[in-house]
Amino acid sequence: MKSIQGLSFRLFRANKFIIFSSILSIIIAVTLVLTLVLFLFSAKDKLTAEMKNMYGDMDLLVGYNLEQNKSISNDFIKKVQKTEGVKQVSKVSITHLHVNKMNAEVYTVGVENDKLVQSRYHFSTFLNKDSVVINKGLADMLNVKVGDTITIENQSFNLVEIIDDLPSIGTVPDMILLHNEVVKNYIKTKSNLDSEATYMLLQAKDGANVFNVANQIKSHDNDLRIDIIEEDPDIKGNLQSFSVLVIILSILVLGITSLLVISNFELLFYKLKNQFAIMRSLGATTKQTSKIILIQSSIINFTGVLLGFAITFISRDLTYSWMEKWLGISATLDTFNFKIATLASLCCLGIIQIFLLFPAYRSSKILPIKIMEENEKIDFGYSKTRRIVSKIILGISLFLILASQFITTDEEYSAILLLIASILMLLGGFLLFPIYLTKFLNFLSEHGYKVFGQESYVAIKNLIPQVKKNTAVILTISSLMIVAVFGSSLVKTIQMNQANQIKKDFPTSIIVNSRLGGDTKLNPEELSRTVKELSTVQSVSFISNLGLVELKKDNNFVDYQYALVDLKEMQKQKLIPNLIDNNDLNNIVVSKDFANKNHLKIGDTMELGLYSNEEQNVQLQGTYKIGAISDKLLLGADMYMDWNNNAFNSEEINFYQLFIGSNDVNQTLKQLEGLKQQYPEMKISSYEESVKKADEMFYQRWMIFIVIISTLVITTIIGVFNSLANNIYSKRKEFAILRTMGIQPAGIRKIILTQIMMYLIIGLSIGAVVGILLMLIVFLVDPVGFFIDYKVILIINLVMLTLGIIVFTCLGNKIGAQNTSMELTRDNK
Repeated sequence: MKSIQGLSFRLFRANKFIIFSSILSIIIAVTLVLTLVLFLFSAKDKLTAEMKNMYGDMDLLVGYNLEQNKSISNDFIKKVQKTEGVKQVSKVSITHLHVNKMNAEVYTVGVENDKLVQSRYHFSTFLNKDSVVINKGLADMLNVKVGDTITIENQSFNLVEIIDDLPSIGTVPDMILLHNEVVKNYIKTKSNLDSEATYMLLQAKDGANVFNVANQIKSHDNDLRIDIIEEDPDIKGNLQSFSVLVIILSILVLGITSLLVISNFELLFYKLKNQFAIMRSLGATTKQTSKIILIQSSIINFTGVLLGFAITFISRDLTYSWMEKWLGISATLDTFNFKIATLASLCCLGIIQIFLLFPAYRSSKILPIKIMEENEKIDFGYSKTRRIVSKIILGISLFLILASQFITTDEEYSAILLLIASILMLLGGFLLFPIYLTKFLNFLSEHGYKVFGQESYVAIKNLIPQVKKNTAVILTISSLMIVAVFGSSLVKTIQMNQANQIKKDFPTSIIVNSRLGGDTKLNPEELSRTVKELSTVQSVSFISNLGLVELKKDNNFVDYQYALVDLKEMQKQKLIPNLIDNNDLNNIVVSKDFANKNHLKIGDTMELGLYSNEEQNVQLQGTYKIGAISDKLLLGADMYMDWNNNAFNSEEINFYQLFIGSNDVNQTLKQLEGLKQQYPEMKISSYEESVKKADEMFYQRWMIFIVIISTLVITTIIGVFNSLANNIYSKRKEFAILRTMGIQPAGIRKIILTQIMMYLIIGLSIGAVVGILLMLIVFLVDPVGFFIDYKVILIINLVMLTLGIIVFTCLGNKIGAQNTSMELTRDNK
């Protein structure tokens, strides 16, 4: 009498190919899941690291706005240091100091020499009262190096360190770091404000709630300005979007893994059921058959998961240097997170084990004759309960989508509701899918006989009883398409939104800013004339920073934003519509939103004024006529006025940007570099260079994700084709019977191809539709516009259909050429 363990291994040897392909399926699935999960966690950690790189160990910034004219005393600093949850406090003083060589003021920070402030501003050299640290951009402009002397406010300082330009969003201002005592003295001299600091950097203790700490500090003085790093909208938005991406993709990959395992094991279960029936008829107990199932499935599962874990670990180390060299990937894969990898592996092990055990274990509990009947059953139906539950789930999904848009106003809750709605939509759709698929195939077989012919009719008729068994294959194809559509469209959306933003930032091929920002003293008219003299420049216009203008409405005033521009040149560059009168300085250009809001049209007049701090009221500056209405104005301005309009050309209005049109961008850039000697504060940017840098950053961040999605698509195609091939092989006796009924080998091939094409077309179509619906739901979370990558959808469809035709034509020819009598007597179960 053979032992249960020995019998389990004998059954292994009898099904070598199926066991091997099953283990291979699990290896592929586990490797993909681990790689994806580890990448997503690494990328999320990288975002946190980038935040740390930007802000250092600082958790809170506490102080007063300059216009409040309030100071931070030593007593207040000590009070803050004693606040529960505060680990470290560092004093900083912020002002603008005059750099003699530039003849301009530069953003200046007075710092201590503690680790907190060093982590925030990324310097390491000890600062005394005679030393200075500056950023690289400022050092290049001043043409200085470490050891040189810089004169600031007529006082000489020794340059001891040059730091990288601080990471930030938008234009990064130049920065000077001096000892806090030095900056305090300058502030005291200029503003008569005796203060220990203008701001404090705070580091919270580990585990402390920074919001509670902020509230405690705020209770000391309600006028305090407190910035919490976690509240940065860009960082918060990135982390939130990435969390949604982690959850959605993990669910989709897990779904594909489970479906792939079911479809690959379908033939194995088919054979095991027959073998269990024979064993039960010979006297085997349900406990013995259950033990065989447990041993076999555990060995298959554990082997696959263990090898998948090992391959992930090995390939991670081997591919890291390749990724870094060829793809420009930043160091996100430098360490292997064993904790996350182990947890993910155990989850895969448990989930796959459930899918392996349930169908076969259920078969072991029933009588042998019932097993045989169930294994060959072709007449089946779906319960009414399944239909009702599916529709209820879809109804709840729809309700949650509506609730996220019309009931809750909290963005975080809205995202959670939409995430739950996505999961329920997939679940309900997958439960309801086989029911309507059967109806669709019945309709197709009834009406498609005349169109598709006899073989296609037989193929579709044979598909109907296989729907229940092969639903997993179709859903696997659909899930593959969902991941491909969702993943590629998400990446495409991010790339296109990034490109659109760059287009908005570059109305012309080249723009010039001042490195000094609002402190610039550049004369835009003089700079424009100089740039126009360059041989490759076609047109030049400029815009000022934004100011506030008061519009008189009845007896009240409403403030709007305006900018001073070169109206004539902007018209030539097509940046604004043509004015009705170019010679009237009282002509202005307004945005479409402004015109609609105030019910204005071209030719209408309005009274405009400026608020006077001295008079503490609005001073009218005259009546102005709307000369043109533009869909959008740069910088988000409500109106443009001509630079020569002296009434609105106040001290607060300065040069902001120069827009340059060129017939040879590269040559113009070289010529502009030569002008830096005359205008050292010029910061030159080109559209092409910005797009190039943005694309580099995009691929550095998303290339691993793209590689994973591509690998997932390829391996799932292999798994699906393997499952379909196993399914075709399991029906060889049926094809032999069709041969005896007069169908030729070419007809057998046509039947096989028809069935395969039906699987593929139905699965791909449903996947594409659901993938686009998922993108629409993500669009509701972050309505910045989304783009469907139709190119990827088309490529995947063509690849799968073409490969399906090639592979299964060969398989059909092989099966059609077999000896009919041998096929009829072969035990192909």
